[in-house]
Formats: sequence, C-alpha cells, structure tokens
Amino acid sequence: MIPTWVAVVTGISLAILALSAIAIALSSVIAALGVRAFLRVFRELAGPALGDVRQLVTTIRTEAEGLVGTSQDLRGRIVRAADAAEARLADLDALFEVVQEEVETTALDVAATLRNVRRGLSLLEWGRRALKRRRKH
Repeated sequence: MIPTWVAVVTGISLAILALSAIAIALSSVIAALGVRAFLRVFRELAGPALGDVRQLVTTIRTEAEGLVGTSQDLRGRIVRAADAAEARLADLDALFEVVQEEVETTALDVAATLRNVRRGLSLLEWGRRALKRRRKH
C-alpha cells in the first residue's frame, strides 16, 4: 500500500498544477484582450492615416496619368515637327538640284558662247590678215 504522505503530496501537486493551468489560461485570455484593445486603438489611429494614404495614391495616379497624356501629346508634336522638317529638307534638296542643273546649263552656255566669240574673233583676225595681204600685193 501507498503511504499516506505520498497521496497527500500527489494531491497537493495536482492542485498546484491545476491552479497553474488556470493561471496560464487566465493570463492568455487577458493577453488576448490586451492585444484586441491594442489593435482597436491601432485601427483608430491608423484609419485616418490610411485614408490619407489612399487619397495620396489616388492623387499620384491622377498626376501620373496626366503626365502620360502630356508626354503623348508632346511626342506627337515632336513627330509632326520632325515630319515637317523632313518635308522642308526634301523641298530644299529639290531646289538645290534645280539650281545646280541651271548653273551647269548656264556654265555650258557661257563656254559655248565664249567658243563662238573666239571663233568669230579668229575669223575677223583671219579676214584682216587676208585683207592686209591683198593690199600689200
């Protein structure tokens, strides 16, 4: 048989264990209630800040969309300006080609005229020599 004192010590230790489990359970409930209260306070404090952040994000999104629109408009203007400049350069190139052709034609005409003048002068010179020879004879 078991001595009496062992049963008493076992009973006391079981009571202490039961009280410890109850204390742990109570402290867990109190901690959970504290966390719940903390989260409630945090939600109350963070709620307005969260609303401000949402409004700020909306404002940033609106501004970004505005910048995208402006960028697209600016890019369109630049493309149109480049196209206009390209067209003007093509016109200028055509003008230079026409001017070059005219200058070349004029240079050829001047050269032909100078050749004709020299021929005419040489014929006059030949005629004068021929007349001088006849007068001498």
